[in-house]
This record gives sequence, C-alpha cells and structure tokens, in this order.
Amino acid sequence: MIKKWKSDNKLTEFINYDKLEEYLDFGGIRIEDDVLITAEGYKVLGNSIPKTVEEVEKLMNK
Repeated sequence: MIKKWKSDNKLTEFINYDKLEEYLDFGGIRIEDDVLITAEGYKVLGNSIPKTVEEVEKLMNK
C-alpha cells in the first residue's frame, strides 16, 4: 500500500515516503489491551497476555 500511495502522490504533505521506505523491512510486533475506562477508573478486558521478552519466551517454551 505504501508504494501505491507514493506512486499516487497521496498525502505527500504528511508522509516523507523516501524516509518511510528506509523502514519497510523493519519487523516488530504490536501488543494491545482492550481497556474499559469509566468515571470510576479502568479495567483491562480479556485475559492477560505476555508483554515482556521473558514472558513471551516462557510461554513459547511450554
């Protein structure tokens, strides 16, 4: 999608495509929780998931 947007000159006032292309081969993960926020506080919804390297490795070694 990034290459198509660049060829279409889409959002060029906001995106530096030349700089962005330097990171196209960068890998990573995204860790998210669903959180309910109320006037009284917050609550993490769902089961706890591993977030640290140690927690992920422990899970993977089971």
